[in-house]
Amino acid sequence: MSKTRQVRLLAVDVDGTLLTDACQISPATSRAVQHVIQRGVQVVLASARGPSALRGIMMELGMSSLAICYTGALTCRISSHPPLEVITEQRIPLPSAHDLLRRALNEEISVGWFAGEAWFIPGWDAILQRESEMVGVVPLVDADLLQRGEAPHKLQCIVGEPARVPLLAALARTLPQDCVGQFSQATYLEITHQQVNKATALLALGHQLGIAPSEMVAIGDGENDMAMLQVVGLGIAMGNAPPLVQAAADWVTATNNQDGIAMAIERLQAEGWLS
Repeated sequence: MSKTRQVRLLAVDVDGTLLTDACQISPATSRAVQHVIQRGVQVVLASARGPSALRGIMMELGMSSLAICYTGALTCRISSHPPLEVITEQRIPLPSAHDLLRRALNEEISVGWFAGEAWFIPGWDAILQRESEMVGVVPLVDADLLQRGEAPHKLQCIVGEPARVPLLAALARTLPQDCVGQFSQATYLEITHQQVNKATALLALGHQLGIAPSEMVAIGDGENDMAMLQVVGLGIAMGNAPPLVQAAADWVTATNNQDGIAMAIERLQAEGWLS
C-alpha cells in the first residue's frame, strides 16, 4: 500500500541513528538534515539523552529548538543556553526512583539520575566516565543521591560488558508498577514513568503543532524507537537496528556508519515525501 504524502515533521533518534559509532555527525548526514530543514520540515530529535547532551548537536545542525528528551519524559525547547522551556513532562514518582536507585547500587550497576538539565551520579566509575566523554556532559556528583528530593525524568542503568546484561534484564522485569524500562542499547536500560515513550510524546507534540501522525516520518535504531516508528506515517529503521526493530518499520536504510540518515532522506525525496 502506498503511503506517499508530504512530510511535515521528521523525528530522528540520536545514538545509533544520527550519530556514527564514533559519536560524530557525518558530513552527508549534516547536509541531508539541513536540506530537510530548508524544505520547511520540522526536524525533532527524539532521544534517550537529556537537553544538555542534545544542545550541541542541535546547534551543529542549525535545528529548531524542539526536542523529545529522556525517551519521551520531557519535551522542551532548547536554546543555546539554559534554562529550557518545558512543553510536557512526566517524572518518575520519587519513592519508586529511590527504590530503583538503591537496587541498582546494590547490584553495582552504574546509575544516573536525570532531572531537567541536570545529570546526577552517586560517584564516578569507568563506565560513567566513558558515558560523560561520549555525550559531552559532566554529571554532578551527589553522594547523598538517595536523599534527593527532586523526582527524576529518567534513571539510566548501565553495565560495562554483555555478561552483566542479565542484571539489567532482571531489573527491567521487576520494576515498580509506575515505571517502565526500555533498552536504548544492549547495555543501557532507560527507566521512566510507566506512561512515557517516544510515540506518546511525539503524538502530543504533533497535536500542539497541528501536525497529524500521517504527516510524520520517524527514523530510529533501538527498542525504545519501535512505538514511534509504528505510529507515524512512515517509520524507517537503521541498518544497524536489531531484527525486531527493522520488522516494526516500513523501510530499512543503511547503518549509522554508512550515512543511513542521508540515504533515507534521499529516498524520501525520490518517493515524493519532500517537496
